[in-house]
Amino acid sequence: MQFKHPEILYALFLLIIPILVHLFQLQRFQKTPFTNVQFLKKIVLQTRKSALLKKYLILVTRMLIFTCLIFAFSQPYLSNINASKNIERTIYLDNSLSMQSKGEKGELLKSSAQQIIENLDSKNISFNLVTNNQQFKNIETSELKNALINIDYYPNSLNLPNVLLKLNSLKNNKTNSLHESILISDFHNYKNENKNVFTNVNNNFNVVKLKPTHTNNIFIDTVSIVSNSSAQITINAVLKSTKSISKNVPVSLYSEAKLIGKTSSKFKNSNKCNVQFTINNIKNFNGKITIIDDGLEFDNDFYFSISTPEKINVLSIGKPSAYLAKIYTKNEFNYSNYSIQNLNYNSIQNQHIIFLNELKNIPAELSAILIEFFTNGGDLVLIPSENTNLKSYNNFLRKLKIGNIQPKVNNEHLITSINFKHPIISNVFEKKVSNFQYPKSAFFYPVNINNSSPIITFDNRQPFIVSAKHKLSSFYCVASPLNKTVTNFSQTPLIVPILYNMVKNSYKIGELFYTIQPENEIALNIKLKKDQILKIDNGFQEFIPLQQSSQNQVIVQLQEQILKSGFYHIKNNEETIKTVAFNYNRNESYLNNLEIGDLEKNNSQISIYDSISAVFKKIDSENKINWLFKWFLTFSALFLLIEMLILKYFKI
Repeated sequence: MQFKHPEILYALFLLIIPILVHLFQLQRFQKTPFTNVQFLKKIVLQTRKSALLKKYLILVTRMLIFTCLIFAFSQPYLSNINASKNIERTIYLDNSLSMQSKGEKGELLKSSAQQIIENLDSKNISFNLVTNNQQFKNIETSELKNALINIDYYPNSLNLPNVLLKLNSLKNNKTNSLHESILISDFHNYKNENKNVFTNVNNNFNVVKLKPTHTNNIFIDTVSIVSNSSAQITINAVLKSTKSISKNVPVSLYSEAKLIGKTSSKFKNSNKCNVQFTINNIKNFNGKITIIDDGLEFDNDFYFSISTPEKINVLSIGKPSAYLAKIYTKNEFNYSNYSIQNLNYNSIQNQHIIFLNELKNIPAELSAILIEFFTNGGDLVLIPSENTNLKSYNNFLRKLKIGNIQPKVNNEHLITSINFKHPIISNVFEKKVSNFQYPKSAFFYPVNINNSSPIITFDNRQPFIVSAKHKLSSFYCVASPLNKTVTNFSQTPLIVPILYNMVKNSYKIGELFYTIQPENEIALNIKLKKDQILKIDNGFQEFIPLQQSSQNQVIVQLQEQILKSGFYHIKNNEETIKTVAFNYNRNESYLNNLEIGDLEKNNSQISIYDSISAVFKKIDSENKINWLFKWFLTFSALFLLIEMLILKYFKI
């Protein structure tokens, strides 16, 4: 038995007062003469014994009355917890897209919210609610019910470490608080890849793992263009199933809301198949591929947008190079080459990337314009000449704050190492190549570029081609001329992907689709005036994203502003300059849930339940307080009644 106000029990010492009153009460007896008292002696003795018994009975009943009252005011109770502590219950409810799975009572998210509402019968408890996108701190039961009723799916899920950080951040740090954490999730394996984070849990943690009744899901994984001619475009859609199946799934192709094609996918005892559609090659096509599936709903639609690609402006200043003209073809690039004497300086600001190809000197006028070009987001590629004026080059590099070039090393070296992790060539090779025929260079200029990353290097570990990122721009430097008299690098297969990707990275051509994620970046080949801003609109919402204007493009940065799949129109004033398609992340489509059965074995403070009602029932039973003050008040009244009966019916 525990007491909410144990200090009141000190009043029990006051019970000595009635004891003293009863034991030391002095009575004066008055003598009355009788003629003959011989026959009254026995009666007198019996009367004195009866009076003494009555006095002690009254003393006991009064002692019990006051004792029960004192115990009642100290509020005794029976419980596993201390009643003086405030109970704080934090609930994490996973509202990721995988919670669309069907359970016994419908969708896991909606049925979970309903079950929580049905079990909210606890009083004197403060609640915290955490989801993947919201958190409610110290709310009452009515507020919690409203939050659960309005809960919706969120495309960006949290992993277990972030969930635990959120739960801990909402805890009340007061010493008289009792914390209870309830984590409700399907424990999708993608977002809960690390279950070892539970090993550091140092307070009671209750886990409810939700299990879907349907464990198979068919979804559209991705869409790509497999062929593109001047007349037609062939689109390939990859469909996947979480289990190997043998069935046909209807697939439809829409242009905006208009149905333009229908076919059937054929799973032949596998979990993957391809479906292709052929459409006319028009300037802009906003398409949606749809399937019908009883599993998850969010991945039954896939949006994509095809727009005519814009050409990248490439300028080579200096010596004409046949290999550059072959790489940067007219169908993808606007390539031009000019000597310094024939160069139109006004055209520099319209370029995306500029090659300084084997210039002996970099004139001051050209240097100033190139610095402005680089500062505004343009990319530069520096290829030295056989007779480079190092003073001119280093003056230019010093103004760029990018580094310097050292005197020529007249020794022949082989080009032997490839940095396969570099973004320029990370997707070029299927596997690392170590037995290729090494190109060589008759001499080279050692380069010291700040914050640089080598792309390929010599056998002496000096970089042959190096890159450096500077805010919005990229700088590339080659250690030697690329003409045939100095190096045979231009005859190797390496030159094409490296130089091609340098230019491709200078302008991010619009993607076929984007995946909804916490951060996205879209590059637009436009030039805005100072007072112009871009807006994004999907017909239901309009917002102004973060945007960075560089030389000839605008980088739009999205930070959790797009949460629904579909088409989004990027507008300058009221003119739509580009339409982009967004789809939900397909990682949530795989129904591979984490096995958490061994968590209880590793940590005694973790309890796992298979239903929400079970965890609430268990917690409420453990925290139930059986108050006893009513019983003590009842006994006090009972003893008072007994005293009254003794006084009335106990005759001396």
